[in-house]
Amino acid sequence: MNCLVTLPKENKILDLSLEKFRWKTEGRMDLVEDLFDDGLIFIHLTGHVTTKAEWIRQLRSRQFVHTKIEQKEASVKVYGNIAVLVGKAIFTVNGGNTDLFIRKKTINGSW
Repeated sequence: MNCLVTLPKENKILDLSLEKFRWKTEGRMDLVEDLFDDGLIFIHLTGHVTTKAEWIRQLRSRQFVHTKIEQKEASVKVYGNIAVLVGKAIFTVNGGNTDLFIRKKTINGSW
């Protein structure tokens, strides 16, 4: 991991970010949920936007499961009561899917 900033406040944020990744891979959604403000808007890699409630619901339902998260780089800058973390990580995610099959009326009744 390449950490550019090593001040005490910044280290606490970096540690918390690593904890968040561990919680996700361990399925500790209670801790992940408590970490984020209720006003969170989550933007997925696909550009799809969800609220915190929707995102947590997706995690809890195992719609997608983080099996491994490896942080590669991270840096933090603290501005008063706000901390901004920027970094890179490799996410291994198993996504679920739902298929809907409808049997249509055919001569032999096949799908």
